[in-house]
Amino acid sequence: MVVRQQPGSKRRRLPGLAVRPGAIKQARAEAGMSLAQVASGEVSRTAVFLAETGKTRPTLPTIQLIAARTGKPVEYFLEDSEVVHIKRPDLDKLRGLAAAEKFADLQAAASAAKAEAVDPLDRAWTAFFLGQAYFRLANPHPALDELREARDTFQRSGDQWMVVDCTDLIAGALSLLEDRAALGIAESNLEACRRLRPANRALEARVIGRLGSIHLVLHNWSKAVEYYSEAVDVAGELKDLSRLGKMYGNLGGAYEHLGDLARARAYSQKSIAIHELLNDQISVARAENNLGLVLMRQGELDQAREHLDRALRLYDEAGVEVGKGHLLLSLAELELNGRDPDGARRFSTMASDVAHRHNEPGVVGKAHEIMGQAAEMSGNFKLADTEFQTAISVLERSRHLTEHLVACLAIYAQVLEARGDALGALELLKRAIGATRPELAPAAAEQEQEEAQSSA
Repeated sequence: MVVRQQPGSKRRRLPGLAVRPGAIKQARAEAGMSLAQVASGEVSRTAVFLAETGKTRPTLPTIQLIAARTGKPVEYFLEDSEVVHIKRPDLDKLRGLAAAEKFADLQAAASAAKAEAVDPLDRAWTAFFLGQAYFRLANPHPALDELREARDTFQRSGDQWMVVDCTDLIAGALSLLEDRAALGIAESNLEACRRLRPANRALEARVIGRLGSIHLVLHNWSKAVEYYSEAVDVAGELKDLSRLGKMYGNLGGAYEHLGDLARARAYSQKSIAIHELLNDQISVARAENNLGLVLMRQGELDQAREHLDRALRLYDEAGVEVGKGHLLLSLAELELNGRDPDGARRFSTMASDVAHRHNEPGVVGKAHEIMGQAAEMSGNFKLADTEFQTAISVLERSRHLTEHLVACLAIYAQVLEARGDALGALELLKRAIGATRPELAPAAAEQEQEEAQSSA
């Protein structure tokens, strides 16, 4: 990060730093860069030349620029007497927060560490953890900014393993945005991962699992099963029980979508067993939620309630809210299946409250959709319309929740059709088609003209 003089501010001279003789020239030669390329318009070519030849002591911003351009750490250029004054981020702390899945804490810690980081590689590492936190908190846009910044620096430094790691999360963030480029990026990233020497099988397992998740979002259920199964094989080979448990849970979800509820149930149960062995209570809660959904689909509502209630207790005991909204939606759906609209509304309201606190528009939209169904079940058609319209508005504003929007429009269309409003149902289905295939939707001007003619 190069510190620039702010317009109108009083100029102060920064102290020069003692540079290790020959370090700048060697770094420039290894990078194959000219003086002008290193300067890159940020400082003068002369400033780089004078620092390289030892005729001046460069300031920290100049050293930061040279380090960023050549892919070397700042300390590579400095004498030992200067290195001791450089503040380094506590990367072990950030790794610990990431491993514990405390992503809100990770976001705060990584953001603070990045603001203080001097070395370009330190900034890259803090950007990586910050991007990971944003991604896990379902905030894809800032995640992409941080991860791309980190990837570029790791690329310049020659750390291809971290380039693959960053790209894996970038593909995940793009998938959250329902950007179909995510699939091609993830496929290319798997090829890059398999070219790494020495190989990193743990990283490969993550990248393979990412492809499974992307195919799940794209509703390519069989492909999702294929990649999740491969990830299970790699995780088993590495004795990585945590990843194995997660992949079993993902396989359960994929098989549920395929309609193979027996396998979905079996894999969900395996996931629970592994996470219980590891005493990972939040992962147990997620797996219990998945199993509860499978049992619900099988019509075993009492058993489903047992597993969903246990999941809720685990979330409450851990004091964790990230992911809890999805569980509350499952409980709301269970109440709908049990013909209890008041219970469905209660859990949906709780889910919406949690989701608002954690910026989860998909959960908010689904919560209002279920509230609409609950109101319809109670015979309150006006409230049902209001809730469905709120759900649609939330999902449309998000712009990256097309699948959720289409599903909501389809459910609302079924509700209107059941009321006898065939025309209203047809209009909603047209909107659903327009959301998935804009080229088939009538142009806005044509729609306005048709409406004007019909009202004339």
